[in-house]
Amino acid sequence: MGSLQHALKEWAVAVKALERGDTALVVRKGGIREKAFAVESSRFLLLPGYEHQRPELLKPGYRGLMDGIPDRRDDDPLLLSSFAEVRGAYEVSEPESLEAIDPHHIWTPEYAGSRFKWRPKKPLTVLVLRTHLLPEPVELPYHEGYGGCKSWIELDEAVSIEGSRPAVDDEGFTRLVAPALEVLEQLEPAPVGSG
Repeated sequence: MGSLQHALKEWAVAVKALERGDTALVVRKGGIREKAFAVESSRFLLLPGYEHQRPELLKPGYRGLMDGIPDRRDDDPLLLSSFAEVRGAYEVSEPESLEAIDPHHIWTPEYAGSRFKWRPKKPLTVLVLRTHLLPEPVELPYHEGYGGCKSWIELDEAVSIEGSRPAVDDEGFTRLVAPALEVLEQLEPAPVGSG
């Protein structure tokens, strides 16, 4: 299976939902430092972020996930416990498409809609992710280059993914993503890098 150095920064609560198999969708627009959100690699580590997540931006059914999240800062040592494989990437350019996938992600419609309105000429990117759990969490030192409002970081050292296992089995994953894919497969695919 090898190792990975590329990581997607995502709210810790979203990473937890992916790891538990509560969702397989991530809805992104890109960070302030990025012109657009681009998926450079088809496999990447999930790096939990702590400072911007707020319970009121989650649908009520997911707010309880915040309870087990450690009280950490984004400049603390990195804690990595999973990686993801992109099983689909789609561009959402119309509010109706965003509404159609609403049952399949963790964010409130208002928050998802606000992401849609930020930089309105750029589409949202919806990723369908198959999450894999590392055999043991990995802690790495924080470096200044990891900070800031950006989606992707390249770690200073590779993290082994040997011995990882899927967060949900094949049948469970198919059940989880099938309803969302019915909507998403009607949309424009977003490019995904080869890595």
